[in-house]
Amino acid sequence: MKIQKILAPVDFSEYSDKAVELALVWGEEFGAELTLLHVNTLFHEQFDYDRLAEGCQDLVRQHETRIRQQLEEHARRIRKRAPIRYEIMRATSAAAAILKTITEDSFDLVILGTHGRTGLKHLLSGSVAEKVARLSPVPVLTVHGALERYEVKNILVPVDFSQYSPSLVKNALAISKAFEARVHLLHVLERPTAASFSWMTEKVEPYFELNPELRERALNKMNAYLPESAGEAILKVIESGHAYEEIVRYAAANRIDLILMATRGFSKFDYFWLWGSTTERVVRLAPCSVLTEREADMAHLSELAYEEAGA
Repeated sequence: MKIQKILAPVDFSEYSDKAVELALVWGEEFGAELTLLHVNTLFHEQFDYDRLAEGCQDLVRQHETRIRQQLEEHARRIRKRAPIRYEIMRATSAAAAILKTITEDSFDLVILGTHGRTGLKHLLSGSVAEKVARLSPVPVLTVHGALERYEVKNILVPVDFSQYSPSLVKNALAISKAFEARVHLLHVLERPTAASFSWMTEKVEPYFELNPELRERALNKMNAYLPESAGEAILKVIESGHAYEEIVRYAAANRIDLILMATRGFSKFDYFWLWGSTTERVVRLAPCSVLTEREADMAHLSELAYEEAGA
């Protein structure tokens, strides 16, 4: 995974402060330049700033002067550890401004702070974080406010054996190489949720145990994603249950620092697929940071990642 430029949108809350700290860690590991971006959204509709009353323009300038001072304080502290620059933008939509910056300045990774496990559901519904995560053409790392560890020692990749699973695994291997982290591959045999199939729910586990072939097949598929050089360093786990619950549970029980998952992309259909899906629930409930990658871009990323992983 080639990461040369990292974007960290900031609003000076404790959540974005944690995102900046994590962005600095990633910047150090990958030798990447870090950009802090603050979007000044004073109005929620199109407005001609040049025709504002003089008094209001003064307020805007004063506010941006304070913001610039805060950004410079951040930058002064960080420059000792990594290359950094900062930018202030005026816009009516923070999400649109962030997405525009990602594209125009060719960033490789976006790191966003969120409110964490209790408030994230409301935050993601139509919010800046949700829009950026769903529409970003590059991977987005979502950082919870509850984050306590900035190191990356254990990486979890839930695999469903879709066409996108190999790319996620390859990217995880590249990240693990940079951080010297261990990769955990987790496959969850999903339990039925429909009422008409509720009688099967309690029978899934015994069925799984009575059919070791299923477990063996899953392990063989996981092994097919791995280069020979991976050896025994990759932990492969098979569980049964509801996917998002098992992913979150496993992450908490095994001190996972990072989860990699895929998102669908741009369409309205995909919007409903993602937010309310396994990915959205994991982002909302996970005890650690979650890196989401839009499926349309994963083939390109995985090619770079596979090379760096030593395949």
